[in-house]
Amino acid sequence: MRRQLTGEDVPAAMIGGLLLSAGGSSRTRSLERHDLAADVALGYGEVTLASLDTLPEDGYLLVSTSVGAPGFAEPELHLRDHVEAARTLVARIGRRPAGVICGHVPGFNAWLVAAALDIPYVDAAANGRGHPTVKMGGMGLASRSDISIIQVAQAGYAESGSRLSVVAEGNLVKTSQTMRHAAMISGGLVASARGPYEVGFVAHNGASGAIGFQLALGEAMLGAAPGIGRIEAATRFLSGENLLTGTVTANDVAYRDGFDVGYVTVSHGTRSVRLGVFNEFMTADDGDERRATFPDLICALEPDTGEPLAIAQMPIGTAAAIVIADRRGFPLGQGVFDPLVFREVEGGLETELYAHLDLNGEKTRPC
Repeated sequence: MRRQLTGEDVPAAMIGGLLLSAGGSSRTRSLERHDLAADVALGYGEVTLASLDTLPEDGYLLVSTSVGAPGFAEPELHLRDHVEAARTLVARIGRRPAGVICGHVPGFNAWLVAAALDIPYVDAAANGRGHPTVKMGGMGLASRSDISIIQVAQAGYAESGSRLSVVAEGNLVKTSQTMRHAAMISGGLVASARGPYEVGFVAHNGASGAIGFQLALGEAMLGAAPGIGRIEAATRFLSGENLLTGTVTANDVAYRDGFDVGYVTVSHGTRSVRLGVFNEFMTADDGDERRATFPDLICALEPDTGEPLAIAQMPIGTAAAIVIADRRGFPLGQGVFDPLVFREVEGGLETELYAHLDLNGEKTRPC
């Protein structure tokens, strides 16, 4: 499958991608950044969405993403930083990539890289939902210290007067720590590119079909009436559940050690749902019962409009509908099943995640 993406695809990609961001991206921030990235990308030329089976098996893919804390950052980031990061990576690798994938949706920075480098935007992602650490989007490499990749961080392009460019080569864990540190000293966010990943590796370990799923989810939402109709459409598409519609009664999320960490509580009457946050929603507890755990999807939507809500948009008093969906209902990369990647989040939230997963054969496949 190959098809051209146009401006008509942007609204569906936006709303579907924001919902799958699991609270990590807001509509306001996206209007400022993602919409602009899509416009600039389409201005470069054609953006071709291509399935993995159309690419040469001996080719490689690069991942274009951002690394940082989405709620409280003041980034020194420009759109072309994503392009410069990708170009730096390609120059280091020394050969032309077969395509680019996003770390996770919405992924408009990868549209930009695809257009600027004149390569396909591949219908896959490192992960099909938002995740807080590069290791979770590592497609299973967090436990493979013997495999080396290259990661590039770029921020503060020329005119800002505080340009930062970092190239790290080594295993996923060590290079990801370097990217995180670069983000922390550059306003909380950097453009990043990493690779090389063989096409076959991504087909086996990545979230194949993630972009098509994002677009179809967005189309389903936009095809419904704003408000409860849109929430119901998203819930049906995800085979999920509207866990609770109520009001935010507590939010202690704070920026700590490069992440947004804490809990958001949404209540209706005597019932409360407590949501664990580590950049994105990671847990949902209904009273004493755990109802969803990463990589299950947990998201918040505005009841009046049906628009996705970011964690940063949820101060006390905000109305919110909390929707959960089982991880089996959407594309995921193998990185989210690696027990190693849960330790940092479990420490930050002081709760168990991995122990709540009944994998039933979903454990990480050999890379």
